[in-house]
Amino acid sequence: MKLTLKIRRIKGKFLLSFYILLVLPHISIAETVLFDDYPQNGTSLWSTSSSESSLTQIDEPVADGDKAIVMSAHHWTQSGLRIAQVPPYEDTILEAKIYRKSGSKGTLMFRRGENSLKINLDDSNSEFWTINGEPGHNDYSDDTWHTIQIHLKHFNLNEGENVLAVGIQGPYGTGIFYMDSVYFKENKSIVTTNPPAPGNWVLTFEDDFNQNTLNPDKWKVGKQYLGMSGIAANAGSENISVENGMLMFKAERELFSQGDKTHHYKGAEISTFGQFRQQYGYFEAKIKYDSIHGTWPAFWLLADKGIYGSDTYRRQALLKFSLDDITDTVDSALLKLKVSKATNKSSVAVHKTLSSDWSQSTVTWDTKPKIDPIWFTHRYGVSSGDIIKVDVTDYIQKQKNAGSDASFALVDNYMRKQLLEIFSNEAKNSADRPVLVVNDTNIGITDDATVRGGEYAKENYGEVPILLVKDVWGDTSTTFGRGMEFDIMEYLGVWGGGVSWAALHWDGYGSKHASVESDKLYLNETEDYFHLFGMHWAPNYVGMYIDGEKVWEHESERIGSLPSYVILSLQVGGWDGNTRNIDDDFVATMLVDYVKVWKNQE
Repeated sequence: MKLTLKIRRIKGKFLLSFYILLVLPHISIAETVLFDDYPQNGTSLWSTSSSESSLTQIDEPVADGDKAIVMSAHHWTQSGLRIAQVPPYEDTILEAKIYRKSGSKGTLMFRRGENSLKINLDDSNSEFWTINGEPGHNDYSDDTWHTIQIHLKHFNLNEGENVLAVGIQGPYGTGIFYMDSVYFKENKSIVTTNPPAPGNWVLTFEDDFNQNTLNPDKWKVGKQYLGMSGIAANAGSENISVENGMLMFKAERELFSQGDKTHHYKGAEISTFGQFRQQYGYFEAKIKYDSIHGTWPAFWLLADKGIYGSDTYRRQALLKFSLDDITDTVDSALLKLKVSKATNKSSVAVHKTLSSDWSQSTVTWDTKPKIDPIWFTHRYGVSSGDIIKVDVTDYIQKQKNAGSDASFALVDNYMRKQLLEIFSNEAKNSADRPVLVVNDTNIGITDDATVRGGEYAKENYGEVPILLVKDVWGDTSTTFGRGMEFDIMEYLGVWGGGVSWAALHWDGYGSKHASVESDKLYLNETEDYFHLFGMHWAPNYVGMYIDGEKVWEHESERIGSLPSYVILSLQVGGWDGNTRNIDDDFVATMLVDYVKVWKNQE
């Protein structure tokens, strides 16, 4: 076993010259939402003459969220989205997602200026707009979504000139298109690094948190289990948010009950467990954290053998409520669910779904909507007859504003292997049925169903008196054998500012536990207080990097060789006295700008 420790504090001038050798152009985008489920920021649906522009109905194509724009246009008429705004950035891109119905003709276009000049997007100006990142063209496939970007600067808009609308011009006959996710985006070049370690690197995972929630295809709240190290509970939506292009965690002193245990602190943790794992490569995150006594932020990996149990035994439940009959202002909204049967080990989280275009009579595991990973609430150990109450006021107000239904999912994410039964809308006793109480008025459920995976993934269970929730146990995460815990960045507030720590752990956390640590790693100051924390993992080798500079390495035949998943956490406590004497008004945050993973193709 060979252990080499390097702690280097270098001057900014040298560090800058080092980065000049590594930077590649990258696009960082500020944005203004123009359409997302409904027209926003002063926009409106728009059409001329006999054309039409409306919102989608159930079973019509939607790219993101619940609603898209249906554009139906005839010869020389147009439909789409009225914008009537001056582009907000010095170099503005107008971006939209477009779907052309099979057999339809028509031309993508936008209008500008006081004279409403129409600009058709075609081969004559293809260098100034793109479709799916390639030079603009109209020879794209039908019945699927495409992303167009119009680089407004190259169309020579005058200073103060409006973009009036974006949409389609109809052909002879009728053209039907759909449009979604319309934005003004800033085109601004910045620099970012490729892995500083030598290799032929290919990007395999990236999230820059530019959506308004966690990507369900990449993240879940918690690891394979919900519990965290330290003295805080993982509080889910109360302490995890995605906003302004950042993932934000909050840790705070506040009582929080989870099952039969009451915590005095709340924290946050997410992972790629079950979504992404990789053996070897370069793992990097850009992170900023508060240097406050008690805080314990971390960026780390755990092994994942990929043994998750059979989907055949997994069950989730879906519920939907129409909001058509409620007032425009939502002062309160409470979701109530009654437990039919449970054990003291039952687990259920209540989430919103990212779309509501599903039907009780047709939904299956294969067709279920995507689920927001950040749950409203999580409950352990509920009992038969319990009423689960969930405050969903903000969500209901948003859905009402968008003209969309409220849609929820009941899920066990944590391998509890316990079947939980919730009364459905088909329950014999009406008092047992799910209800949404908005402004003290009961709203009855419109759709609910259980979905089941594996060999039942295409089956519909919409007409049953009981909703079922179950996850199965899998033998997957271990630090024994070939497994290892890789701590790329850890920090304890008791250490003061300007330091970090890296470590490796293996063979469990009991009497056989073994580890090796870097000791404290000192950080250079940056203007925005963010730092790049990275790890180069190769057979029998780990190298840790801060801001592109290798600061510690470890070589051993015991280096983990199982694929591993990514974890981001803001815990409280730890060791070195970080648990004691925490201020009564303790609050700390951790911001993550991005997470990236590369694989070496050499």
